[in-house]
Amino acid sequence: MAAASFTVGSVPALAQGTCPALRWTTLGTAGGPVPTAERSEPANLLTIGKRRILVDTGDGTVDQLARIGVDLGTIDAVFISHPHWDHVGGLGAVIGLRWMNQYPGTLTVYGPVGTRAIVDGILASLATPAQIGFGLGTPPPSPAEAVSVVEIADGQGIDLGEGAMVSAAVNSHFDHGGMSDPDNVSLSYRFALGRRSVTYTGDTGPSDAVVKLADRTGMLVSEVIDLDRLLQEIRERRKDATPEMLKGMEEHLSTHHLKPEAIGEMAAKAKVGRIVLTHFAIPPGPLVRSEPGIRAEISMHYAGPVDLANDLQTFDLGCRP
Repeated sequence: MAAASFTVGSVPALAQGTCPALRWTTLGTAGGPVPTAERSEPANLLTIGKRRILVDTGDGTVDQLARIGVDLGTIDAVFISHPHWDHVGGLGAVIGLRWMNQYPGTLTVYGPVGTRAIVDGILASLATPAQIGFGLGTPPPSPAEAVSVVEIADGQGIDLGEGAMVSAAVNSHFDHGGMSDPDNVSLSYRFALGRRSVTYTGDTGPSDAVVKLADRTGMLVSEVIDLDRLLQEIRERRKDATPEMLKGMEEHLSTHHLKPEAIGEMAAKAKVGRIVLTHFAIPPGPLVRSEPGIRAEISMHYAGPVDLANDLQTFDLGCRP
């Protein structure tokens, strides 16, 4: 039987034939729709077995892939957690540049209700480039031929082949007054390869569904918010904001995202092996200003290892006897 062991870096713990890869790379670790100089928008690369999969595709995804030497042609699937633009802003480049390079195979985009409409919009934007073609006198294959969409429901499982599985759960990111809206959902995912697994919260507030999904997972990849510092920064930066707008921001940020203490509570309940923090909803500037408080609050409930990820950082869930 195999148990998880962790290596931070870019080299698998064991050879592919001995231990199929389960590797998570944080391409972009910024939180929220405000671009920063320090971090790229939310995006991740999952290597699971022989497959390379994108998990969320914030702006800059293709550039981050290029920085680590990953060719778009090797990506054959994308999982979208929810349709907020900071998580899908780079999907157009993934689809469009993959089509322009005429890579073989189909890119499958998985996501909640609404994903198909987003992809259809991207394909519509490619109509003019497709009509122009590449100056060869014959039209290229239609962009639509290179993409398929699978919209996922709460509790659905997907077999990726070769023992790799994905499970989805609706979280609380879009809740209104504690009630979910079935027409607009945000998903968390658990990616499993045998006994090894990575659970990705996406954007969520405290959620029993995510705790259940993450039960005894090897690694919980979670968003985090430094709420007080972020709200102060927003008030100082957005002098144009109305009182109603600021009130709405505070309500959303405080209920639909995860404060460190809540992460610690959820991780302890789920008995996760490790926490990897990403999607840092913090004021612009060095992470070190928020790190002590984040670690202290998590440790109130969770005693396991905690990593505060950087862009282009890799976490391997290797195997050991």
